[in-house]
Amino acid sequence: MSGLFEELKRRNVFRVAVAYLVGSWLLLQILDVVGPILRLSDEVGRYLLFFVVIGFIPALIIAWVYELTPDGVRLESEIDRSHSIGRRTGRRLDRAIIVILVLAVGFLLFDKLNLGSGPSLPGEASQQSPVSGESGTMAPMTSKSVAVLPFVAMSSGPDDDYFADGLTEEIINALAQLPALLVTARTSAFHFKGKNIPVEEIAGQLGVAHVVEGSVRRAGEQLRITAQLIRAEDGFHLWSETYDRRTEDTFAVQEDIAEKIALALDVLLDDKLRTRMRSVGVGNVEAFIEYQKGRERFEKAHGGDNMISLLRQGNAYFDAAVTISPKFPDAYLSRADLYGHQLMSQANGELDGNITEDDIRTAPGQLRQNYDLVKQYASTSGQQLSAEHDSALLLGDWTGLSALADRTMSNTGCEAPFWIQLTSAAFGKQPQLIAAFSRLAACDPLLVRPWVHLTMANLWLGDVPGALATAEKSLNLVESEWLKRSYIVALVADGRASEAREQTNTLLRTDSEQLIAKFMIAALEGDGASALAFQESYLGRHGPNDFMSLIMEAGRGNRNEANRLASLIDGRAFGYMSLMQAVFWCLCGAPFDLESTPVFASMLSGSGLPWPPVKPLNFPLKDW
Repeated sequence: MSGLFEELKRRNVFRVAVAYLVGSWLLLQILDVVGPILRLSDEVGRYLLFFVVIGFIPALIIAWVYELTPDGVRLESEIDRSHSIGRRTGRRLDRAIIVILVLAVGFLLFDKLNLGSGPSLPGEASQQSPVSGESGTMAPMTSKSVAVLPFVAMSSGPDDDYFADGLTEEIINALAQLPALLVTARTSAFHFKGKNIPVEEIAGQLGVAHVVEGSVRRAGEQLRITAQLIRAEDGFHLWSETYDRRTEDTFAVQEDIAEKIALALDVLLDDKLRTRMRSVGVGNVEAFIEYQKGRERFEKAHGGDNMISLLRQGNAYFDAAVTISPKFPDAYLSRADLYGHQLMSQANGELDGNITEDDIRTAPGQLRQNYDLVKQYASTSGQQLSAEHDSALLLGDWTGLSALADRTMSNTGCEAPFWIQLTSAAFGKQPQLIAAFSRLAACDPLLVRPWVHLTMANLWLGDVPGALATAEKSLNLVESEWLKRSYIVALVADGRASEAREQTNTLLRTDSEQLIAKFMIAALEGDGASALAFQESYLGRHGPNDFMSLIMEAGRGNRNEANRLASLIDGRAFGYMSLMQAVFWCLCGAPFDLESTPVFASMLSGSGLPWPPVKPLNFPLKDW
């Protein structure tokens, strides 16, 4: 054996082995960093590793069989040992190994300690312009403000993109627990996913002083996460770090990133705040991957033609998420939406083949169960109050509803109940509603809902200039047919009916919204014949819909028919929600007489909400 060992040394087999391994490791590390920049598939790395492993034994065999001579590579057996230059070759290999090791150490230090320019985000440039303020951008509200952009998935596994989105959302939720820090909410931050837009432009649109970027690469159970905090005004990196961990360590990494960001922004952290930050996480990788899949369907459903079908698909993923992680309030809240829409469609008298009798029978129980679970596992007081308000409203538990709405809107966080406008705008709570949705818009400036309801709240307040200013500002930020319709109504209320007609034809994209807007213009001008024609066209193309019919009959001043429709809706399960929506969208005061809706009237009597509601706009044909 000693003779074999000496022969292996003489033929430089050990040196070739060391040089091969060190050189291969360096090559793989370079590919790991350069690959994302060149947008190389993970397959390239796997193939390279395969060939490196396969090539190791042949390299040793070649070192044993062949020798490098001044005349080229020759079989070792053909060389006179007295003329062998093996020792000289060995010294050259030693120097080569040292050079490779120096390069490897230098590269490793660079990878770990560089200031982190980070990977560029793939995607096409956005065409959306920054909005607000005289400079055309939204000035940061505070220096302690940040938007966490979606982390880029650098690997191509089937769930890697959902994993990256989930990690991003976990960091956002953790940072949102810090009262001293303004954190842009998910909807606005995710608006920039896949878009290669300069950091300063993103910060301008979101009204923040700092932006967080990052990337995620998964290979089996191995995980590499990079994150960097950038000051928007000059692009300076305040903090950057790379984490090489296992997937099971994901939540420890997320917590560390959130804490490092807070410290870099001089946000004081104590044990209580750290506990709050850690308490909001899902705590399970598989659960938040399933939740992200459900959210994808959930978001497609709103604004789409097949809402019920997509919500059902989303609920299958939410079911999987809460099975894995039962204490998951966001999943329960999203899951409840399907049952609310099923009941609302039935109450409105709409025909939807996707909704069965069994759906209507079981939906109230499902709605109550999910809202109870949200309240049980709510991670913030705002989430708790929002769930209490919406469950009371939707499930008909109206005793003390007015006081509950007041208490909910007094919350100073970024949460706002999904249905709070129904218990506020028409019942003298417009200032509180404006304050609540202004806070939500500051946290989530690219979310549609606050802008729609801020515009409507100003109309209910009788502040037409305020409604116009809000709508004009927000239409440059978000896309919404409801917002456009509210803007058109505000134009008519401002005496600009001809401009409203022009905007109806150019701004609104759907036939149904165009017909509703044309009806509202005619009704506000007192043109009964045109209003009736638009009503018939709408119902002929998009009916039946008793909820919209009620609004249109009231707008035309047809009191008897409005009361008949209201009575019909009142007799249906969940009809009170359809009637509340009719009050809100009509903007005409009381669209029906309370005597025609005994169920609604009995619920209203214990709610503390006044009746009749205020009448913000003048419909000349409606004399009550």
